[in-house]
Amino acid sequence: MQWYNFHTHCHLDDGKMPLENYAIEAIRNNMAALGFSAHAPLPLENEWSLTNESFKAYVLEARLVKEKFKNQIPIYVSMEMDYIPGLTKDFAQWVKEGNLDYTLGSIHLVKNPDGNGHWFIDGPEDGYLIGARDLFNMDFKKAVKAFYDQSIGMIKTQKPQIIGHLDKVKMYNREKWFSENDKWYHELVYKLLDEIKTAGTIVEVNTRGKYSGKTDALFPSPWIIKACVEMDIPLMLSADAHHPSQLCMLFDETTEILRNCGCTKTKTPFFEQYF
Repeated sequence: MQWYNFHTHCHLDDGKMPLENYAIEAIRNNMAALGFSAHAPLPLENEWSLTNESFKAYVLEARLVKEKFKNQIPIYVSMEMDYIPGLTKDFAQWVKEGNLDYTLGSIHLVKNPDGNGHWFIDGPEDGYLIGARDLFNMDFKKAVKAFYDQSIGMIKTQKPQIIGHLDKVKMYNREKWFSENDKWYHELVYKLLDEIKTAGTIVEVNTRGKYSGKTDALFPSPWIIKACVEMDIPLMLSADAHHPSQLCMLFDETTEILRNCGCTKTKTPFFEQYF
C-alpha cells in the first residue's frame, strides 16, 4: 500500500530537518502524497510554532519544494492551525495569506473558561499537570470539558477539512485522572463527533502519541475510531512527523486497528484509499 502523510513539522517550527528532506524520504518510501503542516503562528509567546516572520519563509520553502518534486510526488502545503476563541486568526485568513492547499485544525492550548490563562496539553507531563492545577484546580472533568467545548467551537466556526488528534487531552492520563469509560466523557466525545459529522470534517488517526511513548493508544482511541466508522465520519492516517524518519511510523499496525474497527478506506482532502 502507498502511504500518505498530511501532518508534518520541520526545522522552522518544532520539527527537525528542512522540508526537502521530507520530500526525499517520501519519494524513497514510494508515498502517494505528502502534506506540509508547520504550526501556524500564534499571538502567544512559545517555542514551537512559526513566527509571523518565519511563516513567510516557510510558505516560500514549501512552494519551492513542491515545484521541485512535482513530477515525483504530489505535495500539498498547509499549516496546523490552532483555535483559541477570541485570540487566534481565522483559518480562512491563513489560507488566503499563505495560498494554502488544505486546512488542519487542532487544539494545543485550552482556554480557561473562567478567566485568563491557557492549559498547554502538548508539552512535558509536569507542564500538563501544572496547567491542570493552576487553571482548573485539578478538576479534570472541567478541564476536559473545556477542551472538547473549544474543539466544538473550532469545528463550528473554522470548519477545518481535517481535525488533528481530537482526543489529545488524554495524553499522559492513562486513566489516572479521568476515565474514558465515564459517561460524561463519552457524552463530550459524541457531542464533538456530531459536529464533525455535520461539518464533513475528516478525523485524523494520529500515531505520534503512541510511537513517542506519551500515550498507550492512538489519537483517537479505538472506541472513538469505531464510533467514527458507525457514524460514517471519514478517517485518515497521520504520523504527525517531526522528522523524515517518522513519516509512516506505525502505519501497518494502525491500518490493522482500522480494519478491526470496521474501516475499509481512508480519505484525505484530495483522494480516498481503500485497504
